[in-house]
Amino acid sequence: MKKIITNVVLSFFLTVMVSTTAHASTTQDSVGCGIGTMIFQSTNGLIWSLFALTTNTTTFNTVSMTFGLVNCPAGASVRGRIASFIEFNKPKLAIEIAQGKGDHLAALVEMYGVKESNRVAAMIALKSNQIIIFSHQSTDAIQVEMDKTLQAFVS
Repeated sequence: MKKIITNVVLSFFLTVMVSTTAHASTTQDSVGCGIGTMIFQSTNGLIWSLFALTTNTTTFNTVSMTFGLVNCPAGASVRGRIASFIEFNKPKLAIEIAQGKGDHLAALVEMYGVKESNRVAAMIALKSNQIIIFSHQSTDAIQVEMDKTLQAFVS
């Protein structure tokens, strides 16, 4: 019985190790920045990403993201907040961008760091690019299109 359990566990472990090499791209892409990402930066796969994520969360990852330390690009936390905002408010944002006004749209433009004097123009630019922006399904692709549209307005 002990040998059967050992073989099952070993088989499971090997299956996970083999299958995870094709699952995740790079550790930085999958878990963000931090000490764990630095340690496992040249690795690929789910297991390595889990190791990096565990290391990041047990160390000072919040401080790293906030201050751009330890392999964290400046603005990493802002970009993540914008992505979360887009993901949770996608239907409302689509409607408000089509209308060129709205609370969610105003909050998004503010999150991007658009100066108050340029916010109306930024909303109009988003409205004129709405078809391109929302032709994508993924939040990442939508955010990239919004980045392109708003780059002229971000200080």
